[in-house]
Amino acid sequence: MKYYITYLLLYICLQSQAHIGSPDIVYQGNAGPYPLLITIQPPDVVPGIAKVLIDGGNEKINRIKIQPVYYQYGSDGAPKGDDIRKVAGTNHLYEGSFWLMTFGSSSVKVSVEGIKGAGSTIVPVPAVATATRAMEQTTSICLAIMGVFLILSLVTIIGAAIRESTIPHGALPTQKEKRISNIVMSLSFISIVSLLLFANNWWEKVENDYRKKMFKPLKLNAHIKKNTLHLDIKNPIWLQRKANDLIADHGKLMHLFLIDTKGQKFAHLHPEQKDSLHFTSTLPTLNQGKYLVFAEVVHSNGMAETLTDTLQVLENINSLITDNDDFAGNVPLNSEVSVIDNLKIKATSQDKIISGKPVKLSFTCTEDGGKPANLQPYLGMAGHVVVMKDDASVFIHLHPMGTISMASQYALAQKIDENVTICGYLSDSLNASLETTGIIDKQTISLMRLKKEYNSEIIFPYVFPKPGDYYIWVQVKHKGSIKTSKFKIKAV
Repeated sequence: MKYYITYLLLYICLQSQAHIGSPDIVYQGNAGPYPLLITIQPPDVVPGIAKVLIDGGNEKINRIKIQPVYYQYGSDGAPKGDDIRKVAGTNHLYEGSFWLMTFGSSSVKVSVEGIKGAGSTIVPVPAVATATRAMEQTTSICLAIMGVFLILSLVTIIGAAIRESTIPHGALPTQKEKRISNIVMSLSFISIVSLLLFANNWWEKVENDYRKKMFKPLKLNAHIKKNTLHLDIKNPIWLQRKANDLIADHGKLMHLFLIDTKGQKFAHLHPEQKDSLHFTSTLPTLNQGKYLVFAEVVHSNGMAETLTDTLQVLENINSLITDNDDFAGNVPLNSEVSVIDNLKIKATSQDKIISGKPVKLSFTCTEDGGKPANLQPYLGMAGHVVVMKDDASVFIHLHPMGTISMASQYALAQKIDENVTICGYLSDSLNASLETTGIIDKQTISLMRLKKEYNSEIIFPYVFPKPGDYYIWVQVKHKGSIKTSKFKIKAV
C-alpha cells in the first residue's frame, strides 16, 4: 500500500480540522425518545450555510426544528430555530439548512416533536473556514470588459450633459464648452478610477482579514528519544485558540494513531501529558520504517482537532505496552472475515458504497461455535473504527455514534438552557458531571453503568467523502484484550 506523504502534509495544512479530508458530520443517537441518523455538510467558508439531512426511521414525527448554538454565546445568544421540511416522496427523511455566521466552536440543536412527546439533542458543527472562493477566469475577464465599457459610457454621458445640456436645440457647442466638458470628463474618470482603487484596497483588507481567520491546526512534532515517543505541540495564531485547555475524550487527553507507510503496522496509543504542550508515550514494538502520525485532541470549548506528522523509526523497537487501552501490532488485510484467537469479525456492510451518501459500516463478531461474541466496553464504546484512504488523503476515527467526539458534545451541551439527550456509553466520572448538570436523567445514567457488554453486531455510520479504495481498522475488546482487524472497502 502506497501513501503519498508529501501530498498528505500539504493537504493537512490546507484542510485539517477534526478529521482529515472528511468534512461531513454523522451522528447516530437519540433526541429524547426518537432515534435519529443526522448527517451535516458544514460550509468550508464562514459565513456559510450548513446542510442537514435527518433520517427518522419509522418514528411518528410531526416536527423537527434545528437551531445553531455557539459555545461562546450559548442558548441566550442563539437565533430562533427553524422547522425543516420532509424530503419529497419519503416518510422518514427531513432536510434543512442553517447559517454559521462567525468563527468558533458551534453546534446545531435538533428538537423533535411527535407521538412520543418531545426530545432534543445537540451535534457539534465547528464553524471554521478552510477555503476561499476564486472567480473563474472567463467570468473575471467578462466582468472586466463590462466594467471598462460602463466606466467609459458613464464618463461620456457626463461629458455630453456638461457640453450640450445648456445650448439651444440644433446649435453646436463652443470651444469653451468643449473645453469645460473635457475637464469634467477627465475629473470624472479620475474620480471613478480612484473610487474603484479604494474599493479594491478595502476588499483586499477584508480578504486578508478572512485569510488570517482561516483555520490553522495545531502543529505536531513527533520524535523519538531512547525508545520514548515525544509529541511537541505548537500553536499557530488562530483566533483565541489555546493549546493548554485540552479535555479528556473517552477518558484520554490524546488518542494517537501510528500507521506505517507499508500498511502493515497499526498502533492506537494514549500518550501522557507532561505539560500543556508536551506529551510522551512509551513506544510499543515497532518495525524500522516511516509512520504516519495522527493525534486527536479536544479543547474545552468542544473544538476537536487532529494533529499530524510523520515519524521515522531508525531501528526495530521491542517494548511492552503498559496501558491496557493501548494496542500495537501487525494487522493483516482481510477480505471479509478476520479470525483473531477465538474471535471472528465479519464485515457485513452493504455491497455498494456511494461516496457522499450516508452508509452504515456493519461488523458482526462471533466466537466458538458461531455464537454471538460478548464484547466488552473499549474506552467506553462498543468498538472503534479508523478509516483511511489508500493515498492517506482521508483519515477519520469513528464510533457507533458517528464521527463526533463525545467530549465535544458534552462541552457544547452545557451551553444549552434545557435538557438534551447525549448518547453513548459514558465513563463514571463523566456520568457524575452529566447527572449534576441535568443533561441526562438519572435513570439513563443507571442503565449506562449497568451496561458491561455489547451486542455482537457493531454499526458505524459514515459518509465516504470521495470515490476510491479505503482501508478500515476495526477495534473491539473481547475477553479482556483488544482485537484489531483490517478490511478494504471501495467507494464509488
